[in-house]
Amino acid sequence: MARAMLKAEFPASLSFCIKFLLGFSMTYAHRTHKHDILQRMSLPQTKRSYVHQAFDQGLICVFPTEVAARSYLVDYALHGKNHAILAERAISYDTFRGYFLPHHETMAPANSLTRQLFIHQLLESGSLLRYFLNPTYPEMNNRVKGYLAKLLPSLRDACEEEVLSNLDSAMQTDLLVLYGQYQQFLDEHQLFEPRYERPSIPGDWDNSKAYCILFSDTSPEAASLYDQLGRPSFMELRPSPEEDSSVFLEVFPNHLVEIKQTLKRVRELLDAGVETHQIVIGSTAAEILMDVLREEAMLYGIPLTIREGKSVLAYSSGRFFSLLQEVYDEQFSLESLKSLLLDPGIPWAEGEKHRRFIKRAVGQSVMHGSLYGEDQYSSLLGDGVLQRWYEGLKQSIIAIVQAEDIEDLRRKINHFQDTYFIPTQWVDTPGEDVYAFCLDAMAQVKDAMEKTGITSYPRIFSFLLSFLQNKRYVFQQKNEGIAVYRWPQVSALSADYLFILALDQEGSRCIERPLEFLPQQIEKALHREVDTTDAQFRCATLGEGKRFLSCHMRRYEGELMVPSHFLQHNRLTMYEGDPNVITDPLAAELFLYKHAVLPDVKATASQKNWFLAAKKTVLSERADDYTRHTIKPDLIARLKDEQGRFHFSPTGIDQFDHCPYAWLARYLYGLTTEEYEVQPVDHQRIGMFLHSVYQRFFSEIRDYDPKQIEMYQERLYALFDECLVSYYGQRGPSPSMRSWIIASYKEKVASILDCEAALFAHGRSIAFEVKYEVAQYPLLINGRIDRVVSLNPPGNTRLAVIDYKKGVPEVKRASEHLESFQLPIYRFLLTHDSDVSVANASYYSVKDEKYYTLWAHEDDPSALLCEEQLQQRLESLLDAVQGGHLMATPSKKHCGTCPYRSLCRRRYATL
Repeated sequence: MARAMLKAEFPASLSFCIKFLLGFSMTYAHRTHKHDILQRMSLPQTKRSYVHQAFDQGLICVFPTEVAARSYLVDYALHGKNHAILAERAISYDTFRGYFLPHHETMAPANSLTRQLFIHQLLESGSLLRYFLNPTYPEMNNRVKGYLAKLLPSLRDACEEEVLSNLDSAMQTDLLVLYGQYQQFLDEHQLFEPRYERPSIPGDWDNSKAYCILFSDTSPEAASLYDQLGRPSFMELRPSPEEDSSVFLEVFPNHLVEIKQTLKRVRELLDAGVETHQIVIGSTAAEILMDVLREEAMLYGIPLTIREGKSVLAYSSGRFFSLLQEVYDEQFSLESLKSLLLDPGIPWAEGEKHRRFIKRAVGQSVMHGSLYGEDQYSSLLGDGVLQRWYEGLKQSIIAIVQAEDIEDLRRKINHFQDTYFIPTQWVDTPGEDVYAFCLDAMAQVKDAMEKTGITSYPRIFSFLLSFLQNKRYVFQQKNEGIAVYRWPQVSALSADYLFILALDQEGSRCIERPLEFLPQQIEKALHREVDTTDAQFRCATLGEGKRFLSCHMRRYEGELMVPSHFLQHNRLTMYEGDPNVITDPLAAELFLYKHAVLPDVKATASQKNWFLAAKKTVLSERADDYTRHTIKPDLIARLKDEQGRFHFSPTGIDQFDHCPYAWLARYLYGLTTEEYEVQPVDHQRIGMFLHSVYQRFFSEIRDYDPKQIEMYQERLYALFDECLVSYYGQRGPSPSMRSWIIASYKEKVASILDCEAALFAHGRSIAFEVKYEVAQYPLLINGRIDRVVSLNPPGNTRLAVIDYKKGVPEVKRASEHLESFQLPIYRFLLTHDSDVSVANASYYSVKDEKYYTLWAHEDDPSALLCEEQLQQRLESLLDAVQGGHLMATPSKKHCGTCPYRSLCRRRYATL
């Protein structure tokens, strides 16, 4: 009002002179408060001008974080008018606040460990808490320990009269009891709670130094500290400058598009010569998005330096501890043991034994063990060496988890390391520092126990894990990269190019809630919440260079909302990528592969490196590419045995028929498929179990008599139960799966009796799971037949071959092209150089409860057709093997399930 009146009374020329003189005087009067106000009103400020102005005035600047303090010191040395500054001129807010807190020479500060130990003592002694604890369910006490420990720093404020008077009496009582008990605990153990300390100006304070809290509106406690100290003259609060309204928030459809587009822009900057230190990236939801950002950055060849590390337990050497607890909690389930024993980051000494143990457990369908009592690993593995090794491992893990003091825990862990790790253990590995950090944490827990007078803690290992869970570890970065910070730490930082991602409504909120545990229905002011979200947004929009603020509407966790701050100011812009224009180098790579047209997009450095490497390997024309060329003669010789014969079984012939290269991978390279997953329904093992039932049954009765079908049925049921125990133990593989197996197959196994009476009445079973082989130089044909039945006992010259199938057989009848030569080969094996005939060849399907017969008598045209096809197949197979013609024969049908696709370089192997 005064300025407006001044303009109205003076002539224009005189007004101009006053403005000029005022501006000139402000150039030199740097320390006057009037200067600060006028300059902020007349000139738009950036972060640099805002901070440099305070430095130029000789103030000691207080920044929200230590990172901001250091970065602005460097920035001033590079760009300030003096190009030099004392390091003490910039400090963090936490350091500044510490100047005004009491210093206790004989007392130690309470921390998260001592608070949790206090809660433990309180609950063990029989706490009188009735609001926070339910005496009806004492087993829930352990779950609220962490919650109660987090309340302790806020109890002093919560117990003030204006707050208590608005609470239920039960909650009032519990808060007062908890506060009183905690105060007594602190006094007894010479501890103090830092959050209870009231700031005050020390008597020897140096009033000649002037302090300025910059970005004060982003620090929730800054205004409160200023008031508590009595608004001293040596201290000034300077809120963030007005935001830059030209900065919009870009809205992406999902987090992947946002991250990819951001990294593409960063890649363009780096290609244009921008240095990594000129770029800063920030993000909310770091736990969710940071790993995605890191992986995508690797694809684009962008070096990142994550300034805030992950939880200690997320690194391999820290994960070792959480995996031990997981194995114990899941009672030695196969999945938890796989996570522990197959972790490549743990320095195991006997990795091969671990794989044999897992393979054996998978083969036996063992899915879990137990802490006490019957253990399926001990009863079903069928390998004494592995069982003894497992029992030792089990007892060692139980001893670690159940330790009750730190020294005992340390001994148990040392014993585990000495027994199961390589001699060097974690030394000279990337996890060495993290593992040492975890061991140091054990010393901190021990120190806290000594301070609080606690000698033992039940299952202290889980207490250690809960402490480590909240600890973060940052590896020392050896290579420079683009700094990545969390929101809101990044908001106050200055950079030539600032990218802040995922600024959605919920993720970007910055609200300090010191009394969050209070009921929501009480007056909002009593919660003492401080919302600094708008201030953080103002800071984020300021800067000397370009600022890219963005958010996304959807990610795997669900739908998100844009922040109301930008919505209210109408500063949103929607990302609209042209679907017909390819600008992303990774998308261009896929387009090139699909259309064989090169888009006008520059490849990333990593793409160039991959392509150069591929030119020397997979993209080069190689003579030893046996998917397209014949194999060398010396390799053909390796397929033969000592007598110069090629071995073929029905499985091998069928595999060769599907794809010769798959057969080559199996029998020349010796590659086998290993299964490390126990399927919910292990069909292969169920098939073996049903085979065992039939084998034992027919080997007992031998001669089949249709009149005794009722007795046969009872015996089949009994054998079903016996084999179930031998394969799965008394309770395996799980209660639900055991019930399903019984319900699905127990009655079905007896259906074979009626089918047997129709085809093989009065027949005699003469062979079970017998292996036959025939040498027809240079071939050696072998096969194992499930069951052979004599149709004319005791002469045994007319035979039937039977193969059991749990499901439906691949071949149900003879045709011009057989999908499987299994039964014709069985006939060949039995009749070669033997005066017998195979009058019947049948598959029995347990699922369909019926026999599928390929031929029913010796002169059946189907039998002659199968014999003819087999001879032709053996001749062509021999020609192909001797000539080394084992190239791949790609097809959608067979390539889709081929276990050797990763070796193959043909079409369907690369889709």
